[in-house]
Amino acid sequence: MRCYKKMVIAAAFSAVGLLSLNLIAAEKHDMSKMPEKKMPAEFEKLKSLVGTWTGKAKMHGDKEENVKITYGLTAGGTAILEKFSPGTSHEMATIYNVEDGRLCMTHYCMLGNAPKMRLKGSTKDSLSFEMKGKEGISSDKEMHMHSLTITWKDADHISTGWTSYNDGKPAPCSTFNLARKK
Repeated sequence: MRCYKKMVIAAAFSAVGLLSLNLIAAEKHDMSKMPEKKMPAEFEKLKSLVGTWTGKAKMHGDKEENVKITYGLTAGGTAILEKFSPGTSHEMATIYNVEDGRLCMTHYCMLGNAPKMRLKGSTKDSLSFEMKGKEGISSDKEMHMHSLTITWKDADHISTGWTSYNDGKPAPCSTFNLARKK
């Protein structure tokens, strides 16, 4: 019984010691004192999408379907999380972030892959992303999303054009016409 009490006391002292070390480490790395990361203008443009968007798109043949897409800031404002069909069995996520000063995105697809795209070009009203190589897919023959263009019609209306590849060849672009949900 004494051995058990000694073990409990030792465990308690260890826990208090670890908690103290964690508090000291937290003070050294106070997140509120972290320098703000400078983001490129294209990332700032993407931030204008934060919110909920709805619209229609032809996704499976000629039939138009209702779509919902949400955009939200995450990771202390250094990334944007896009959710396509949030809360459904068809939900997909795309994360936009900045690497080496350049806007990138990774699309977590219901096809079971995660193609990574980089900003290919931008204008005042559009951002275009495209894959380079095969990062996020097992082979360039695998079906995957290969490029995306987001076009701002005005502050509350956008279109997104996704181009998928299958067997190394592009499929017709899928266009989503979206309006900001108020």
